[in-house]
Amino acid sequence: MHRIFLGIAIWIVLIFAAEFGIGIMLWLALDAKQIETAQSLLNYHMLGGIFLATLVCVIHVMTMFHFIGSGKEIKEAVEVLGGDADVLKQLRRFKMQTSGIATLAPLITGAAVILGGGAHTKATATQIHWALGILALAVNLAAFWLEYRALKANLALINEIDARLKSQSMPALPERTP
Repeated sequence: MHRIFLGIAIWIVLIFAAEFGIGIMLWLALDAKQIETAQSLLNYHMLGGIFLATLVCVIHVMTMFHFIGSGKEIKEAVEVLGGDADVLKQLRRFKMQTSGIATLAPLITGAAVILGGGAHTKATATQIHWALGILALAVNLAAFWLEYRALKANLALINEIDARLKSQSMPALPERTP
């Protein structure tokens, strides 16, 4: 899961960079009164923003569901192995480290996209759209770092539990002599 997560996160950062670049070019085109160029850039910027916000929602929701699902499976495995309070503490720590920021990142990104439409219609100041865009990138980068670390630690915990289950459910086979 952490490899898929990393790939999607890299794409999101690249799309953020492209959106900032298109936004700057749009601002310059409007400043130079190049209306046709500005209209074309605006279309790309708005479509890119919607795609970016959707992708941000997907990655963070996917991560939260991964922790919910793997946590349930790990808890059931721990019951079979015999209670292990340390494993349950680790699961809670993963969720505590990631749930808040994984919820905040899509909210801020969505707000930046929605208020970008407001900036286009002059209902919202452009500076608010820019500030939210920069904040969205910063929060997503922080979320990616925390979620990636938690996903890797979660995988290590899954592998540990899996090895314990295998060792208890399959006794060692007698060694064969050649």
